Amino acid sequence: MNGVGEELRAHWLSKGMVLPSENSEQRIREFEHHYRVELPTDFRDYFLHVDGMSTQWPNAQDPDGYAFWSLDGVKSVPEEALKHKSGQDWSNFPSAESLFVFADYLDWSWAYGIRLLTARSESGQVFIIGKQETAIQVAESFSDFVELYLADSPILYGT
Repeated sequence: MNGVGEELRAHWLSKGMVLPSENSEQRIREFEHHYRVELPTDFRDYFLHVDGMSTQWPNAQDPDGYAFWSLDGVKSVPEEALKHKSGQDWSNFPSAESLFVFADYLDWSWAYGIRLLTARSESGQVFIIGKQETAIQVAESFSDFVELYLADSPILYGT
């Protein structure tokens, strides 16, 4: 059975996308140390198999408009809010500091954040960020999010 990272990589390659290489275990540990978090196993697997999508067009988004970011691009919601100017103040909702933006939809119409904590077992829920002033939970885990993504579920649109 393939892990979530292999699944995403295969899906994007089947769409003809050119992808960056994977991350090293060392690079992932550096991210965890910097933010004092532990990546959930499925999110770690993803970054071990592919480092998001390219930052260069046409491989910066999939054909449906989703952009999955590299590990270097993943930021906490308050950090991302500093560089993202929107009409809403979505950076101060409860627990915003534990959510890390890892993907966006249609050039940041909204984004997706994953809860990362010091205890891996308590992490992993995925939320829509920036569609309203509070986060909207869409999945219990990154693996669940990927299943919804691959099925093009309306849940990912906040409906």
